[in-house]
Amino acid sequence: MSRTIMMGMLLAASLTGLAVAEEAKKAETAAAPAADAAKPAEAAAPAEAKFDPGVPAPKIADDYYAGAEKVIVHVTMEGDEKKYLGVLGNVSNYMKALDATGKKTDAIIVMNGDGLGLLKVAKEVEMNADAKLPGKIAELKEKGVKFQVCYNTLTGRKIKFDELFDAKPEDVIPSGVAEAGRLQAQGYQLLKP
Repeated sequence: MSRTIMMGMLLAASLTGLAVAEEAKKAETAAAPAADAAKPAEAAAPAEAKFDPGVPAPKIADDYYAGAEKVIVHVTMEGDEKKYLGVLGNVSNYMKALDATGKKTDAIIVMNGDGLGLLKVAKEVEMNADAKLPGKIAELKEKGVKFQVCYNTLTGRKIKFDELFDAKPEDVIPSGVAEAGRLQAQGYQLLKP
C-alpha cells in the first residue's frame, strides 16, 4: 500500500509541475508582444550593417596612388556573366580607391581574343530581367571608362559588330595587344585580370 501511495504522490507532483510549467509558458507568451512593443524600432531589426573584418581600414596619404591614374585593363579571357562582372567590379574598386584620394582614373578596357566575350555575353543577357552585366558596363561608361574592341578579333573570329553590347565604331582599334603596348608607352599601368 505504501508503494501505491508513493506512486500516487509522484504522479500528483509531476502533474502539478506540468501544470505550473504550462501556466508559466502561457504567461510568457502573453507578455512577449507587450515586450516587443516596448522595444525601440531600431532595435527590432537592425539595418544591414557594414561588415567588420576585424582590422581598421588603412590610412593612406593623398599621393599614395600617384602615377596610377591611367590604367589599362586588358581582357583576353573567356567567361560568363559572373566572371566578367568580377573584372568590372575590380575596375570599380580601382576607381573608388583613387577617388578616395581625390584622383580621377583614366581607365580603358581593351578586349581582344576571348575577351570580346565580355560584350558578347552582355548583349546575350541584356533582355534578362536579372542581368547585371549590361548595367555595370553602362555605369562604368558613365564614369568615363572606355571599352575598346580589337578589329583583328572581329575579323579573325567572324564576329559581327552588332553582336556586341553598346559598342560604337569609335571603340574599334586595329589590334588589342598593340593597343595595350601603345597605351603602356603613354604611361598607362597594365592590369591583367
